[in-house]
Amino acid sequence: MNIVAIISREWSKEIILNLIADKKNGIKISLILTTLKTLKKPSNTEVIYLDKSKDIDQYYKKIKFYEPTFIITYGWSDYISKDLRDIAPCLILHPSPLPLYRGGSPIQNQIINNEINSAVTIILAEDKLDTGDILYQNEIMFTGYLNDILKRIINEGTKGTKKIISDFNENKLIRKSQNNSKATTFNRISKNELQISPEDFKKQDAEHFYNLIRGFQKPYPRIYIKCKDNTILYLEKVDFDKL
Repeated sequence: MNIVAIISREWSKEIILNLIADKKNGIKISLILTTLKTLKKPSNTEVIYLDKSKDIDQYYKKIKFYEPTFIITYGWSDYISKDLRDIAPCLILHPSPLPLYRGGSPIQNQIINNEINSAVTIILAEDKLDTGDILYQNEIMFTGYLNDILKRIINEGTKGTKKIISDFNENKLIRKSQNNSKATTFNRISKNELQISPEDFKKQDAEHFYNLIRGFQKPYPRIYIKCKDNTILYLEKVDFDKL
């Protein structure tokens, strides 16, 4: 089975490398297109490094050449075009219990809302954002800091992808449509929302800032406070108490 991967996040890179490393699953990642310069070329896999995500448009013929069974687009933040979807089914990994938390910044929006129970959901890309049929969904915890959560996403994303491919090979793959009446949608959190001002401390309790900070760590932008002389204090880890 030939797979093409299109990735732009470090966590999605780790899932692809996990699939390549598992020699027993019969998965061949023939081609990887990525904006990640940190990806070292795996053996027997062609890698195309993109300067920006829009460059993907010029490689549709290359992708089609490999005749992929699936195209894995985990962590790809741009729209998955119909031209790409017509080549092969495109898989999207969304770290939420879809149809809840469709849209941008799903991890951070859930953390800010103090969600503890979340999920890794793998769907088929469709014309409308995050609305495709569900191929895999399994619960993960959103406790701890961002790095802890990303490790769970990587582990569950690897497991889920293997199951999808195994079920497909055995003619057992089930597509479950989403219940749109239960859907919730959130906007991507902008960089302008990452600054904490003195007025914010009067509006929110300590737990809000704890959640905000643990959701934004490298490689994502960090929460910060502007201080005297245009200096900036970045907040990496904090704790809070209820008196």
